Amino acid sequence: MNSSSGNNTSRKPKIKKVEKSDMCRVAFSKHKLGLFNKVTELSILCKAKTAMIITSPNDKIYACGYPNPEAVINHFIGMENHEINNEIRRQDEETIEILSLQQKELLEQLQQEKKNLQDAIEAKDKSSNFPNWWDYSIDDMSLESLEEYKASLENLKLNLVSSLEGK
Repeated sequence: MNSSSGNNTSRKPKIKKVEKSDMCRVAFSKHKLGLFNKVTELSILCKAKTAMIITSPNDKIYACGYPNPEAVINHFIGMENHEINNEIRRQDEETIEILSLQQKELLEQLQQEKKNLQDAIEAKDKSSNFPNWWDYSIDDMSLESLEEYKASLENLKLNLVSSLEGK
């Protein structure tokens, strides 16, 4: 048998762009109605809520749907907003939990710093009864004591210099 023979009615026409503006308007109208019929058929057969929006080559808007396009679009937008609000709420709850933990940690640090400050104040008060080694008079010191005093001053100087260099 020849491959060109047979039933040509089952073949679909090739889809290609319509160049002439008059033919384009006719094709648009014909296919627009076909699409609207399919959307309506789907709504009836499946009890589905449908909406379809088409813009023509002239930027004219056409819409169809069941129960109507506006109701379906508003329902979709409402669902999307609900999902967005849930996500925002979840993120807010996570942020609140994180901030609450950080606040608790900072309060604990503050309590520890208050305790350290109190301990330092108490230590200072206790040590004020005894003079510091650098406050001693060197006039009455022995040679050995003067050498220890000098070594202590040199150590203090080295510590101060290294501390300054570290900063």
